[in-house]
Amino acid sequence: MIKGCAFGVGNTLISDTKLVQDSLKDMANWLQRRGIIKQKGLLIATYNKINKSALQPFVRHTFSEEQFFRKTFEELGIKNISSKQVLQKYRQFLINKTKPNNDVIEVFKFLRNRAIKITLLTNERVDRIEAFIQKTALINLLDAVVISEQARVKKPNPAIFVEASKRLEVKCEEMAMFGDNEITDGGAKCLRIKFVLVTAYKNPKWQWKKDLAIQPDYVIRKIKKKEMEKCLEFLAKF
Repeated sequence: MIKGCAFGVGNTLISDTKLVQDSLKDMANWLQRRGIIKQKGLLIATYNKINKSALQPFVRHTFSEEQFFRKTFEELGIKNISSKQVLQKYRQFLINKTKPNNDVIEVFKFLRNRAIKITLLTNERVDRIEAFIQKTALINLLDAVVISEQARVKKPNPAIFVEASKRLEVKCEEMAMFGDNEITDGGAKCLRIKFVLVTAYKNPKWQWKKDLAIQPDYVIRKIKKKEMEKCLEFLAKF
């Protein structure tokens, strides 16, 4: 029986792919209006290339890093604005575009009514997740939040799943991990946590780790009540 559910954030509860591209367009428009760039498409393409190539630990591909903008500006010869200022503006655009999702709120209320504990379990920065929780009205629907930057360990390292289990006070074998990534989220299975693949926002291009993909125990399209009911009924058979 499932007593605790852990949810990834990016491309699980929200489409980070769309969020990033929309925020980059706003960023490019902002720079163009100030006469800093002429070709918006070139800026976005260069930024995406640099973001994709960043493989070092603890970089944040959605919330971005100053180095992404610094390297983009260096490649394009942009010198009349600081990468730190642009990063702050980009993050502001991204946070402002984050909105409540009624389907997710309904699912979390449904789980709480069934006495199933809930945590976010994410490879992200603390400030992005704190803003996400506030902007999406999830603050009173969570029992715990586990963020890689705070925990100093990332999925699929087993330690971060153990941390989630401890904070929820639920045994690993009584938990389910909901995520879009068969490598990072699928790592939960090594601790007998059930892995549920969420496909609606899944982006194969956003796979920075090259490890072996893990077969999910169940697949759902989106975090919606009807799909969650069927999922929990199936997982109860294990």
